[in-house]
Amino acid sequence: MRGCHAKSEPQALTDWLALESDDWQPAYSFPSDVRGRVIDALAEAQRKLCVYCGKELDFSAPGKSYHIEHFRPQNAYSHLEVSLSNLFLSCGQESAQGNRSETCGTAKDDWFDDDLHVEPHYPACTERFRFFLTGEITAATDTDTAAKTMIDKLNLNHPELKKEREEIQYAIDGREGEELGYSDFIDPAKGTVRSYAHMVCQRLGTLIP
Repeated sequence: MRGCHAKSEPQALTDWLALESDDWQPAYSFPSDVRGRVIDALAEAQRKLCVYCGKELDFSAPGKSYHIEHFRPQNAYSHLEVSLSNLFLSCGQESAQGNRSETCGTAKDDWFDDDLHVEPHYPACTERFRFFLTGEITAATDTDTAAKTMIDKLNLNHPELKKEREEIQYAIDGREGEELGYSDFIDPAKGTVRSYAHMVCQRLGTLIP
């Protein structure tokens, strides 16, 4: 899992939540202006990567190429439906071919288990997983049932994700020509981060800034 850095609540969300009264309670979805600021805040905290698989998010088609993910589902945790702490950005609900996505938030759907989940907070969550040269992701320890469950529920070993991770692992090793390193995946000056940077950083013994 990629996870998310610390978030800063946007002023637009703070002001909107402050309008709560006996006659009106804030509920999801957000007004368009608030939604935009929430997405910006989440994108910054996640470095524009999917909170689950770590792929770069495509912001060209909201709802299809990415979506706001309620980690704890709205139907069971309605008190958290507009809480920034429960919101993240996940890969879209459609694949590149226009089919229903088979990974990440779409695969997870409304699943949540109080005892079998991993909070998506970076870097603690990433440390509970290991990435192999084959592209496979596993729990870091055999006894971490929650990490194993998250891999299954998010379908993180989907063939396409495994293939992409394998290609990056080979690139880091220089097996396909020039060896790639930290600066090829992260540019702090520009604030850009490439897909699977969390995996690269784990391999190199460092962290995404």
